[in-house]
Amino acid sequence: MPELYDVAVVGRGLIGSAAARHLAESGIKVVAVGPDEPTDRRVSLGPFCSHPDEGRITRVAGRTPIWSQMAARSIRRYADISERSGIDFHRGCGLVTSSPKADEWIENSEIAGGNARSVDRQWVVDQTGISLDNGHPVLYEGAPAGYINPRRLVEAQNKLAAAAGAVIVKEAASSLTHTNTGHTVAGTWGSVSAQRVLVTTGAFGSELLECSLDLRRMPRTTVTAEMPFNEELPSLICVDPPDERLDDIYWVPPVRYRNGRVALKIGGSLRNSSPVPQTALTEWFQGDGDPIEAEALKSSLMSLLPNAQIDSWVQKPCVVTNTATEHPYIGWVEDGVAVAIGGCGSAAKSSDELGRLASTLFTSDGWNDSLPANAFEPIFS
Repeated sequence: MPELYDVAVVGRGLIGSAAARHLAESGIKVVAVGPDEPTDRRVSLGPFCSHPDEGRITRVAGRTPIWSQMAARSIRRYADISERSGIDFHRGCGLVTSSPKADEWIENSEIAGGNARSVDRQWVVDQTGISLDNGHPVLYEGAPAGYINPRRLVEAQNKLAAAAGAVIVKEAASSLTHTNTGHTVAGTWGSVSAQRVLVTTGAFGSELLECSLDLRRMPRTTVTAEMPFNEELPSLICVDPPDERLDDIYWVPPVRYRNGRVALKIGGSLRNSSPVPQTALTEWFQGDGDPIEAEALKSSLMSLLPNAQIDSWVQKPCVVTNTATEHPYIGWVEDGVAVAIGGCGSAAKSSDELGRLASTLFTSDGWNDSLPANAFEPIFS
């Protein structure tokens, strides 16, 4: 008889690795299934992951009270995850946000215990060198706001999950079937059996589910600008940036990438962009992204940092998986099958709490949290 696990977590990215850790550390017998980052995305057939990057913004100030509370809970656990795993992944360099809803973000931050405050554009220029000219209110959030290294956070979560007894299968799942004892997750590598399953596959994995979730997979292009380290530069979110082709942008200050290159990462969203069908995701990830979006990002960066020394540019594709509710889907979708899917472009910083919330679905108490379960209820298309 093959070994029967209590829970199989399908997907070992930011949310999946966090869920596996919380499940294992609560004494649940768990197996986590999912491939490592592709060694060469241009020839890989996928599935692709959302964390092959060196920087993602972390902050408490968010667009809803729920996002702010999830972020605050996750941030409070960063130090513990880092200390126990021996893997450092967080830098509190602060955050500047310019948005017509900045006051709402500050209020959400206050509710969650954050330190965001209103500042003016001159303060931003004097303190950071960022030249904002979109006419929107501005907030500043000090440390622990800043950025995390998502690759290293995933590494830390997987390490702790394994230390707590989780079995790690570094392979892609291609099927999920119901059996007399529960479920079987299988691929070309073989199969594992579990009583129940949590699917955390991001933009991919719809073929594993019998249902169809209402997800909008939005193609995005990111650009990295090679420049010197700048200890004074915070992370940034800017609505209506200098290049009018973009709705908004974000950046993470210069960090060192695996090839030794030090670069600022900037991304955003083109106005009136359309979702990409899942059947086109692999081709998108194998390419270079949208050249128009890349040029708009470059021009915005040069306008916001007019004195920056930029030595080279590199662009690559990305996908943001949005939901109908603007919060991740966390809940049961089939008999014995739950999902934690749909980061809405804001999940990296809050992934530990998202994984923890998903893990509670498999406990005897079930969802027992001050955050309402119906805010995360999966919507079907």
